[in-house]
Amino acid sequence: MRRFIFVLTIVFLVVGQLLLTSGMQAWSFASAERGVAAAGELLFLPPTARPSLTPSLTPTLAATDTPAPTPTRPPDTGPNPTPTPIPPTPTPAPPTLVIAQRVVNVRLGPGLIYDVIGVAKEQERYVILGQFPPGDWLLIDFHGKQGWVFRQLVTIEGNQDEIPPITDIPPTPTFTPTATSTPTATPTLTPTPAPTRAGDTPAPPTESAPTTTPESPTVTPSPPMAIIGSEQTPIRAGPGLIYEQLGRANPGETFRITGLSVTGDWFQIDFRGQPGWVFATQIEPVSNIEQITIIQHIPPTPTMTPAPPTSTPTPAALTPSPPPTPVRPPSENPGGPPLFWLLVGGTLALLLAAGIIYYMRRTTS
Repeated sequence: MRRFIFVLTIVFLVVGQLLLTSGMQAWSFASAERGVAAAGELLFLPPTARPSLTPSLTPTLAATDTPAPTPTRPPDTGPNPTPTPIPPTPTPAPPTLVIAQRVVNVRLGPGLIYDVIGVAKEQERYVILGQFPPGDWLLIDFHGKQGWVFRQLVTIEGNQDEIPPITDIPPTPTFTPTATSTPTATPTLTPTPAPTRAGDTPAPPTESAPTTTPESPTVTPSPPMAIIGSEQTPIRAGPGLIYEQLGRANPGETFRITGLSVTGDWFQIDFRGQPGWVFATQIEPVSNIEQITIIQHIPPTPTMTPAPPTSTPTPAALTPSPPPTPVRPPSENPGGPPLFWLLVGGTLALLLAAGIIYYMRRTTS
């Protein structure tokens, strides 16, 4: 019996000690959590606007006893070296053209009405000196003298925006009409009466029949016509490649010519009820070109609208992100007994062990 009581006492002592130890550890861990949470609440304050720090550029002179080092003079290396010359900025090369056809006529002025001063061959290169508005004819340096070639017969190399406009051109040649021969009137022979002898009876005079000259019928010249060549031809709103197209004419179509450009290379036609312009080489040769009226007033050349500049997006202001909110660990250990029951169980176990020891001493005395 005494042995059983002794073993029971030892068990109560061990259990109470374990329960109290676990309870005290849990209590100390919970106190540490509350301290960390309170420190976190004090540490993680709400974000406030940071003042801009402007660095001060005012130097602070500190008094030192050490003298400043004396600058050493570099050793003499003889006479002053010659400075390296800065290379000059390279001048961009002027735009050039390459002949794209087998043979291209070079003319005295910007138009087919001007005389041919030479012939340029395929793959030959020439420096471009200017262009006649609206840019269909190019002025080149043709073996030391100025000549004009048509733009569609060449290939341009270089920046085309650097080609200057040329408005001072040679005067257009005038057409000299061919003199027509005036018919000479045929003289009429008037018969002379023969002298009469005395005693003869004079013959009565004979009246000659009047001769009538037949009048030549007045021939009204037909208006010149433009016959489209062997391929579809664009009809433009003005005498130049820069004008917009009004439509296309099919090969073989015929249109009445209503005018001629000043340079003689564009014909104005009646294109389905409205004035249109066609280039001279895209129609069959026109006869009686001197009868066509020169058009002095042409539509204004369209202006190129530059593309709007692309806007650079402004970087958004950087907003400081708030600090992360601390996550509090759980106050109790999941899976273990609550703190209250640990302390109560340990206290009861120790009280029982003390009561047993007290009872055993009473019974032995």
